Amino acid sequence: MAADTLMVHSLSSNTLNNATKFSHHSIQGHHHSIQGIERFADKGKLRWSMSTGCLVDPDSPSARYGSKMVLKRPILGCGMLLSKRGNTLVIPDLHLPYHHRDAYAFLRALDARYQFKRVLCVGDIFDHHRPSYHESETDALNAEDEYMAARDAAHELQDMFPRMTITVGNHDAIPVRQAKTVGLPIQMLHDTNKIYGLHSSWQWVEQYWFDSWGSYPIVLPMVLRTNGRWDKSILETS
Repeated sequence: MAADTLMVHSLSSNTLNNATKFSHHSIQGHHHSIQGIERFADKGKLRWSMSTGCLVDPDSPSARYGSKMVLKRPILGCGMLLSKRGNTLVIPDLHLPYHHRDAYAFLRALDARYQFKRVLCVGDIFDHHRPSYHESETDALNAEDEYMAARDAAHELQDMFPRMTITVGNHDAIPVRQAKTVGLPIQMLHDTNKIYGLHSSWQWVEQYWFDSWGSYPIVLPMVLRTNGRWDKSILETS
């Protein structure tokens, strides 16, 4: 079958507009406070558009930007495409090393249950808080400690999911953006895998077209208990 689905880091906060405008299935991240699936039909074909939410620690310096606005509260969770040909995991924005401390346990539990044949990520795997264009939070890790913590977390994620296709997020691209700001040619930078010592089995692209395998798309919240930890009992009973 031909590719019928487009994944990018961000199209629009209005997921229905995404599907309607482009007349194909679409997947995006970026909008931490939006998680859901919109559907519409055109000439007998059902189209859907997914917004994944995120897996950022809501109490971390990374999540503090805009946190006083009600609609900026992050919705934790991820996306999945369920198909007889194999299931697909869609990992949302992680913003390493400021991901939720139970994010990996959540992803491992899903993988054990659904046996994912394909793993995708909408981008913003890395936060790059210190070198970002926003003011840094005073209690955030310094630049070197942030890099080392993010590198360790990325290696753990790659051990979990050795092969993954990632659409580059605006935070992932901060080293390149900063190089351009100070007038350095981007050829002086390593690619992201080399910067973080990762295997080349992670593929970074600006956008990704693929065959959805006639999947049924769902988004799954990572529900937290009052103490801020993941309530795994909800997944076990679902």
